[in-house]
Amino acid sequence: MAAALVMSIAVSLLMLFAANVTDLIPLSAVCLFVASLMTWIPIREEHGCIFAAIKFALVSGLSLLICPGVWAYLYILMFGWYAFTRVILRRHIKDRLLAALLRLFILNVLAGVGLAAAEYIFRVDVMMYFAGLPVWAVVLILEGVFVVYMALYRFFTYIFDSALRNRLLPRR
Repeated sequence: MAAALVMSIAVSLLMLFAANVTDLIPLSAVCLFVASLMTWIPIREEHGCIFAAIKFALVSGLSLLICPGVWAYLYILMFGWYAFTRVILRRHIKDRLLAALLRLFILNVLAGVGLAAAEYIFRVDVMMYFAGLPVWAVVLILEGVFVVYMALYRFFTYIFDSALRNRLLPRR
């Protein structure tokens, strides 16, 4: 159990570090960032929310020490919380559409907090990355990113449940 947690933490940190290093190639950085997030699935599915919370805390803290950058901040402020919100909302809300809309709303709130933190605490002009786009277009882009992320998370959870679980974690 501890070995799987440590291995998952190491892989997440390696992917976050690689995403910061390959920032010149945006698509590879995004792929590495998404891969770092998908290491949540085996930990959350097999060991529950407590180990997922330990993993989130350790990866968040170590990523700020080892590879501080935009990907570490995205991991901490927005996308790292998704696994928790998905589990909690899935347990308490039976309507799948309502749960998905609430998860999307929570991601939007976290995005707003992240953008405000970037603007007012870290003094980074985030809107310069979206040069010339109106705010409503940036919001639509973020919505698209969130929907794609939610679909990828669901897809990778399905892959883990259907194909990888029995190979990675053999039953006794």
